[in-house]
Amino acid sequence: VSSFQRCAANGLNVKSSAQVVGSQLLWMVPLETPENRDGEIMPTSIEEERPPMSTPVKIKRPVATQARQMSPIDVMSAMGTSPRRIFVSFLSASGIALAGNFLGVTSRILTAVPEDVVEASYLDTYFPRGEYKRIRGKGYTFVIPQEWVADTFIELAKAQRRTQSLDLSMKQRRESLTTLPDAAFGPAGRLNKKGVSESGDTNVSVIVSSGLKDFSLRKQLGEPQAGAEFLIRVSIAPEGSGRVATLLNAFEDSKTGAYQFEYIVERRSGPPLRNISVVAANPDGSSFYTMTVVAPAKEWENPEYAEKLKKMAESFHLVL
Repeated sequence: VSSFQRCAANGLNVKSSAQVVGSQLLWMVPLETPENRDGEIMPTSIEEERPPMSTPVKIKRPVATQARQMSPIDVMSAMGTSPRRIFVSFLSASGIALAGNFLGVTSRILTAVPEDVVEASYLDTYFPRGEYKRIRGKGYTFVIPQEWVADTFIELAKAQRRTQSLDLSMKQRRESLTTLPDAAFGPAGRLNKKGVSESGDTNVSVIVSSGLKDFSLRKQLGEPQAGAEFLIRVSIAPEGSGRVATLLNAFEDSKTGAYQFEYIVERRSGPPLRNISVVAANPDGSSFYTMTVVAPAKEWENPEYAEKLKKMAESFHLVL
């Protein structure tokens, strides 16, 4: 108090002062009232206890940490799968797609492989290679457009022939069986019950004559030109048949040794037909094969369609 009074006596305008004694804080604030305006000091004291000191509380604030990036293994684990399952599923899906030729993927893959390799693997028998599928018969093979179908009448007749050989009581003219093709194909919905396409007579057929002895193209037919003229005169357009055949080309295939004839047949009714016949004999001379591609002459004027017809004839060869 004496210090405060000395400050006031020296004319210092002090509003407050504090003195700390022990653990108490003493505030002494001079109050200026009308009674002490002449210099008389009326001290007023307000005593307030100091709050006890306490240990500071440390607040733990969350520290921002960078989220760990999930690895592919973690993602697959979260999805309930594994690399092995994904690999097996991929192989299974690929196998199903290839086996089913999904969207033609198998056919497109086979086009990248040489034709002779695909033929040796027999894959083109089950899956078309590009626009063609392979037909395999007894001792021969060739390709046809993938949209062509087999003649069901021929298959039924062949089944009937097998049944007749078991049942001797069945009677049927042998003439109808000797001229039966071994195989016949054509555009879908265009073959009649006799195995010939009705609209335009477009088809391909193979006739096999077996039971021969020492048959040879050179010995029995001679040169390709002479052999073609002989077949036209005797078999294709014999005298009195009402058909007229004109030979266009005849040559020998240097790779297979087969003869190939191209000719046009004019009939009494119907449009003229353009044909390609391929004749071949097996090495032991016991069988003679005739493969014929037939289509109206007008259809051969379409280059793309004519290429398909020629492709069938060129692909025909014997399988030893």
